[in-house]
Amino acid sequence: MTVVNLVNLALSIVTLAIKVGAFGDAVIRPADAFKAVDKLPKAFWLIALGLSAGAQVATAAAIGLAGSWNGVVGLIGVVVALVYIFGIRPLVIGYGGRRKGGGRSSSDGPW
Repeated sequence: MTVVNLVNLALSIVTLAIKVGAFGDAVIRPADAFKAVDKLPKAFWLIALGLSAGAQVATAAAIGLAGSWNGVVGLIGVVVALVYIFGIRPLVIGYGGRRKGGGRSSSDGPW
């Protein structure tokens, strides 16, 4: 296996992980959060992210994992996932949701 093949394999794994991670995050966010921040609806992001991950998996099945990221469809999918991660996700996270720490408020003190 050449260095180029190893780099392509690593990039394929990383890009697929980004796409699947973005899709998984979109699944757990409430649909109302997307409406509240005045962005495209949750269904759009689920379809776009699901198609981008599915297209890479289908390409990997057809031509092998190492080359599955570097086509036009693969690159568009990476852009869609990155737009969600850096543009949409921070906004919908800020919309209500669950609090960490078992429901305690920050004024309860350390105990």
